Amino acid sequence: MNVRNVIVVCDYGYVEGGAARIACETALALSARGLKVTFFCAVGPVSEELKNSTVDVCCLEQKDILQEKNRFKGVLRGLSNRKAKNTFNHLLKKFDPQNTVIHVHTWTKGVSSVIFKVAQKNRFKVFITVHDYFLICPNGGLFNYKKSKICEYKPMSIKCITCNCDARSYSHKVFRVLRQKRQNRNVRRNKNISYIFISDFSKREFLKRYNEIPQENQFFLSNMISFPTERERVVCENNNTYLFIGGITEVKGIRFFCKAVTQARVNASVIGQGILKKELEDQYPNIDFIGWKTKEEMIPYLNQTRCLVFPSIWYECSPLTPLEVMSMGIPVICSDLNAASEQLKDGKDGLIFNGNDVNDLVKVLEQSGNDELIARLSKEAFKSFNDRDFSQDKYVCDLISIFEGNND
Repeated sequence: MNVRNVIVVCDYGYVEGGAARIACETALALSARGLKVTFFCAVGPVSEELKNSTVDVCCLEQKDILQEKNRFKGVLRGLSNRKAKNTFNHLLKKFDPQNTVIHVHTWTKGVSSVIFKVAQKNRFKVFITVHDYFLICPNGGLFNYKKSKICEYKPMSIKCITCNCDARSYSHKVFRVLRQKRQNRNVRRNKNISYIFISDFSKREFLKRYNEIPQENQFFLSNMISFPTERERVVCENNNTYLFIGGITEVKGIRFFCKAVTQARVNASVIGQGILKKELEDQYPNIDFIGWKTKEEMIPYLNQTRCLVFPSIWYECSPLTPLEVMSMGIPVICSDLNAASEQLKDGKDGLIFNGNDVNDLVKVLEQSGNDELIARLSKEAFKSFNDRDFSQDKYVCDLISIFEGNND
């Protein structure tokens, strides 16, 4: 297949999170390669980067379904977005399925799974980058938010359906179960869908729960990450601040971080926003809660960092932050419950702790007080980071090969 056109699908027209960021960067990178790219999204505003590029943007100018004031309207749109269905169908009529592919990143918070039904009707080939577990799990995380632990129930089994695991309420879980049933029909009946996994870790956890995807429809592609053209190592052994970067939420392990750094009596800072920020700020006056910063604004903080602590307690598929800081030679202290642990060689370029045991994190923090150890980890992280493996150029070349069926 000689691909000339790519339709990138994402709930958001701006960088709302890691998946939206990859979606936007993918669209821009493919367009820069000369492909005709259309970015289809539900929620605005559209980012300036997309507006000022050669990418055609089709935005429905809707709200995130959770921000919809009329809850009933939000539920209906979450199950099947009628405007998305009609607009997407009209859009596909402009393209030839023989030279056009659809690349989906997110759909659960805006466009809905109806796009897969429309794609099947119009006989287009679809590729889904598996950023999370919404394809199999109603709440998308294989996680019990009420108990703050990994959920091992079979997705959509009776135990799963009756489990009150949603971060909001059981009524919201019921909506998500209904959405999952609709989605399963739209996705699993479409045999023209391929799945792009972004880490071995997430692929393993995904296929453990749903293994009916033909081998020829499974692909692997690491996310691209951004790093300075001219990299310089942060001299971490001279620093004493342990840094957390990310959403201040339960699943990101922020409580683990706060408890551990407090018990270990080390300097700590948090860059990020989230629903737990005010509570933890009051509870832990010893920790500097900085708020959210742009990448450029983070540089001074990163230059003062001894280690990044990444305590995420859910099966996070392929977090970008650990790799980005490793490119600067900053060692990562990582939970074994997420895919970032795959990128580390424990004791060589980073340190891994038991994500279920805060005392183990305390022990690792105390161990990392050794300047010689941190110098060795930092130098190895900086030296072993391969720019090529995560570069935009490699990502785009490999992605096009996947689209065209030339991937090994």
